[in-house]
Amino acid sequence: MILKGAEASRYCAKPDPGRAGLLIFGADAMRVALKRQEAIAALIGPEGEGEMRLTRMSGGDLRKDGSLLLDAIKAVGFFPGQRVAFLEDATDGLADTIATALKEWRPGDAHIVVAAGNLTGKSALKTLFEKHATAICIGLYDEPPGREEIEAALQTPAL
Repeated sequence: MILKGAEASRYCAKPDPGRAGLLIFGADAMRVALKRQEAIAALIGPEGEGEMRLTRMSGGDLRKDGSLLLDAIKAVGFFPGQRVAFLEDATDGLADTIATALKEWRPGDAHIVVAAGNLTGKSALKTLFEKHATAICIGLYDEPPGREEIEAALQTPAL
């Protein structure tokens, strides 16, 4: 499923833990990083990383060991609560490995969050998330924020 604009912002603020995965991609690495941080924080909460409910891996790590993502989503955590398997710097070359993880995902497994750079319209990774029944695809393009996004940003307390 593809989400755009305000709908994508609402989803990142409150992601559905019943969905297998989320792909966030775009040319602006900072915008991608901020959105994925927001989604991960909404899924695991402020103590999630300290409670070891977040597993991070890079695209390079997954290329070296294709089982890392599947192991991360199936792992049982010591602390209760939603878990996240986060993959950064994903590329089309990892689409088959990610497809296997999405296929094997079951409710209760860790939510898969994938961050990627700019992907083309024919990208295998983008197509995988767009067509998957329980995955979300969010593309961040160089367009000004809409009214709803600006109002939401103004309501967010400063750090």
